[in-house]
Amino acid sequence: MGLARLKKILIIDDDQDIALFLKRYFEQKQLSVVVVVEAQAAERNIIEEQPDLIFLDNRMSPMTGKDILERLRFLKLQIPVVMMSAYKTMEGYYEMRRLGAVEYISKPYDFQELDRIVGQYLFSSL
Repeated sequence: MGLARLKKILIIDDDQDIALFLKRYFEQKQLSVVVVVEAQAAERNIIEEQPDLIFLDNRMSPMTGKDILERLRFLKLQIPVVMMSAYKTMEGYYEMRRLGAVEYISKPYDFQELDRIVGQYLFSSL
């Protein structure tokens, strides 16, 4: 019986400090975490890393989180995506959900919410 692969989270956020903060938090929970700080590299990293869950910042440049989410939908990748924003609005919430995001969370982060999301999308089938 082989060892189970660690669940992998991909964090896409152009704010490296925030991305590394989340990385450390999730690694303490025994999760494998990859950080991407350049939006243009997101698609390549998603395909290469094959994460189990993606945390995606909405406001990035030159591509936005919405652009990346639309691209994932076009590629028909079935990876749960959690959108993150410091500027969360109801219109944004509905737009991101329409594009396939499973959650839309606000910065600063609520750790209970992060734990709930990880449990629901990574471990609910166990």
